[in-house]
Amino acid sequence: MAGMETEQPSEKPSGLQAIWANTLEPAAPLPWYRTVPRKAWIAGAVVVALFTALTVAAVTGAGAPPAHRIVLADRIGDQERMPDDEVVTAERGHLQKNLTALSRYRDVSVAGYGPAGSGHSTLLVAGMTGSFPDARGELDRQFGAVWGSDVSSETSETLKDRQDYPAGPLGGALDCAVLAGPTASRTICIWADGTTVGGIIDGKGETRPEHLAKRTLELRTAVEVEVQD
Repeated sequence: MAGMETEQPSEKPSGLQAIWANTLEPAAPLPWYRTVPRKAWIAGAVVVALFTALTVAAVTGAGAPPAHRIVLADRIGDQERMPDDEVVTAERGHLQKNLTALSRYRDVSVAGYGPAGSGHSTLLVAGMTGSFPDARGELDRQFGAVWGSDVSSETSETLKDRQDYPAGPLGGALDCAVLAGPTASRTICIWADGTTVGGIIDGKGETRPEHLAKRTLELRTAVEVEVQD
């Protein structure tokens, strides 16, 4: 109709105008997990994985050294197990007194060994199985409370010349010393690790500590066996 203005459709922006227009429209906020930096996600994943691995190791014992026990065979190298004599019986009874419910010890083995066919013991071998997380501390206890005070009160022997020696492939700690008596002396070596404590005594006193230390490594390898699950 004449004189009436014709309404023109509004023009929609296009091209760059459309892009600029879109930037002015309000945008929904990003989810919280989209706002965390990628490095933070990676660090968090590493922490979770490490915590999981430590928990599994603590529960299953993964990574812990294998447990061992003492098994005294009828023959160890050139040494033959002899029938129990008074010394073996007395030492076994002495050690078995420590097998209480609250003790760190769980098993005791004691035997005398000598050259095959000789008929008499020259070495006393004693071993205990249990839990000994501090090997050096256990040796201090053995040489102090056990072989120090107990032996001196019963046989008038004094502990002398205690020295540290290499413990060998089974690890732990090994010390040797001399039990000096009024008329004769004996040589003693004791080892300790996480699950065993063992001692070798040269009853004749003819072996020097450094030589008995080497002999102890051989005997220990023969009597200390891994516990199979």
